[in-house]
This record gives sequence, C-alpha cells and structure tokens, in this order.
Amino acid sequence: MAIERETLVVAVDFGTTFSGVAFCHSSQNALNDAEVIVSWPSNGIAPKVPTEIRYYEDREPAWGAEASLAFQRRQNKSSATTYGRFKLLLDPTADNNISDNKKSNIKFGSIDVGVSSIQAHNRIKLPPTKSAVDVTTDFLKFLYAELMEKHLRKKLPDTLNLTPIRFVFTVPAIWGHKAQEATRYAAQAAGFCNRPSDTISLVSEPEAAAMFVLHEMRNKGFNRISSQNMSHLKKDEVFVICDAGGGTVDLISYEITATEPGLRLKEAAVGTGAKCGSSYIDEAFLQLLRSKIGKDFDNPEIWTEKHIGKGSSLMRTFDSIKRSLGQTTNDLWFLELPVRVDDNELMGIMDNELEFTARELKSLFDPVVSKVIRLVADQVHLIRSTRGDDAVSTVFLVGGFGESYYLYERIAEWATRQTPPLVVVNPSRSWSAIMRGAIIQTLEPAIRSRRLRQHYGFQCSMPFDPQKHDRAHAVECVFSGLVLRDSLKWAAKMVR
Repeated sequence: MAIERETLVVAVDFGTTFSGVAFCHSSQNALNDAEVIVSWPSNGIAPKVPTEIRYYEDREPAWGAEASLAFQRRQNKSSATTYGRFKLLLDPTADNNISDNKKSNIKFGSIDVGVSSIQAHNRIKLPPTKSAVDVTTDFLKFLYAELMEKHLRKKLPDTLNLTPIRFVFTVPAIWGHKAQEATRYAAQAAGFCNRPSDTISLVSEPEAAAMFVLHEMRNKGFNRISSQNMSHLKKDEVFVICDAGGGTVDLISYEITATEPGLRLKEAAVGTGAKCGSSYIDEAFLQLLRSKIGKDFDNPEIWTEKHIGKGSSLMRTFDSIKRSLGQTTNDLWFLELPVRVDDNELMGIMDNELEFTARELKSLFDPVVSKVIRLVADQVHLIRSTRGDDAVSTVFLVGGFGESYYLYERIAEWATRQTPPLVVVNPSRSWSAIMRGAIIQTLEPAIRSRRLRQHYGFQCSMPFDPQKHDRAHAVECVFSGLVLRDSLKWAAKMVR
C-alpha cells in the first residue's frame, strides 16, 4: 500500500454546480469502504450539495441547499443574491464568455445563450468586493466545518485529533497550474490543512473517474451499457473517460500496462475538455423563455431572481423535465409560469402555462450534446491515428450530466457507427465516481505515467557560441567569459 502510516483520506469533489465529499481510512478497502457524505444541511439524502453561497449584509452567508431560493423563500423575504458556478472563474485562461454579459461559444439554433441582453442573474456573477478565489474560500469554509464537526468528529470522536488527514481535491483535466493553485490556495484559506499533520493534493477529475470505473468493472457495477459483448479490459487496451459535469466536460485516455499483480495504467493521450456542461442547457432554456415571452422577460423588476434563479420552482421543474428526456414517451410538457403573462397561442402560452415540446427540449440539449460527442470523437481519433483502429474499445461516461439518458443514448448511437464500434459504459454511482476514484488513486495508485500538458524550461545564461548566437546579445561574465543572457533551456517537452 502506498501510504504506510495510517491516515484518513478525504476526497473533495468541488464541482461547478454540486460538490461532494467522501472519506476512507487507509486501512480500509478504497472501493467498498469509502463513505460518501449524503447528509447535508436542508439537502435531504443526496451525495452532493449545491455549490452555492448567499451573502447577507447583517448575518453570515448561507451555503449549499440553504442558499437556494426555494429555501430562502420559506425563511425570509431577503433580497440577498445567491452565487453559483464561480468555480469556472478560478481558471484565468478561461474564455471570457462565462462572465457577466459576455457572449457564449454555444448557440442553440437561433438562440444565443450569451447575447448581451441576457439577464445578469443568468451569467456568472461575483459580489462587488470579492474575487472568485474569495467566494470559493467562503464556500469551502462551510464545507470544511460541516465535514470536520458534523461528520468526522462523530465518526472518530476519540482519534480524529491524532489522525493525519490527506485531503484530495479534484480539478478539471484542462486546468493549468494557475487554476490548480487557485483551488489549493482557496482550500488552505478555508481551513483545510489548518492542522500541522494534514496535507492537500490535487488529482484530475477524469483520472479519478478512471480509477473508479476500472474497479467497478470487477463488480460489474454498470447502470447502462451499449453492448452486452463487452469483456474485461485487457493489457495494452486503451479506454476513454468522459466526465460530463454541470460546467465542464473532461476527457482522458489510458492504456492498461498491467493487470497482475495489480492494475497499472499510463496516459495514452493528453486530457482535453471544454465548458459545455449541463448548466448551459439551463441558460438556453431561459433564452427560449425570453424568445416566447418577449421584452418583459428582460425586465428584472418583473422577472426577478426568485422567479427564474437557481433553486426557483420554475428551474426545479425544468430540471425534472431534463432528467426525463430519453426515458419517457412524453411529447409535451406544461410549465406553470411564476409571473403573469398574456395568452399567446402561437408561442404556446395559455392560462399562464407554457407548452413545452420534446422537440424544443432536444433543441436545447443537442448543441451541448453535439459538442460532447465531438470531444469524445477527437480523443478517439487521436488514439486511433497513432495506435490503429483497434486501439480504443470502450468509452466510460461518468459525472452528473453523464447520468443523462439522452446524452448516453446519443454517444452510444455515435459509437455504434464507428469502425470498429465502441462500447459505451455508464457505471452505477457515476455522480459520486470522482470522489470515490480520488480515494482509490490515493490509496491504491495505478497511474504511473502521465503526459505533459505543456513544455517546461527555465531562464538561464549559456556560453556564447559565435556560430549560433548574435554577438549583440552577449555579455561579459567575470567567471565564464562571454555568455548569452536570458536564454531558455528546456527541461521537458510535451509530446502530442
């Protein structure tokens, strides 16, 4: 076992729309004994809590489910604002289309989810005096306190203070060092690693997912599978992980280098991904409402945050409809509108109800789903172009959005058309796959080789060579004679 001293491993899946925590003692079985926290304040029984925080002027913030508008309407009539999806802003290299009033790179037919007239509450906002790191820190403070006092303290009342904790945070595969360090900084500022014996490490989300699905294969823990002819993956085979979440979709491929005595993997291609998660479908839905209701929808005094914001009755109803796509024969749904709207039979509005067709719902899904399929196809093509058509056999679909039957169905349809066809597997417990897999990778590490995401080098001075260098760039060094200053020496180079 990789960890000799007994520790407690805590995996934190800090997600764009939902976050989860799992923990396991180093003496336990990483797959079977890992405990996922399913009891969060005002959240019922669920493996994840909304990644949301609500700030007030006169009291401390509410977080998680208690920050949702549905909960707040029952408690008070405060005009405080709920903030979500701020994780995406931790990446400084992210395209600016995700911030307030910027254009999106996803179009839904004639609907552009990023048009400047979109209401401000439908974009990612931050409090006026706080950065994305600040908001993340505030959210993680509550998560840490809940974890330590309400769960670990009760689980280990006598030994918690003596047990080192290894916190493992999961991050998107496409994140660079700055985004990763922003996550680490926010976690430390929130209290993680306050104790001298505790540590923090990071693992990519699809890497964690890979560890989970391979261990699940032993138990045949599949929710959906596109071919009953699937066999156990063998040495030298390559598989693709597609981690589809609320904000991002990450992909990565691994080659199995050994199965006995233990599983060993190496990256077969550099991880890829994009911001095309399920939350963009919500944005498109609001734009569809705008196209049907008209200019009144752009008036924040009429259509307020409590009507169409996160946790509102309308959005919760739409979420239920989203989940049913592909699993029901319904061709028509009716949504009760929270604001009085004049009848418009052409737009499907009668008696303050909106008629919502399956065709319209698919039109919201399809641009996002098509982008996910393109990402999968690119990853498969990258592998097959260098290793042959038989190299990739399986695509594992995990994550919250990965539980969508419609997404699974579309990817499976694409996979059957490939030569040779691919098998698409949707493991059970896929919503908690990332945190479970992070524990497995920490306690039973199998990935021994990774591909660089960028070149690495350092600035230095090197001996002047008149055959290679311009004399104008040389300077005299009292120790080395003529040298070329500000040169770059590569220590490691990325291989495509």
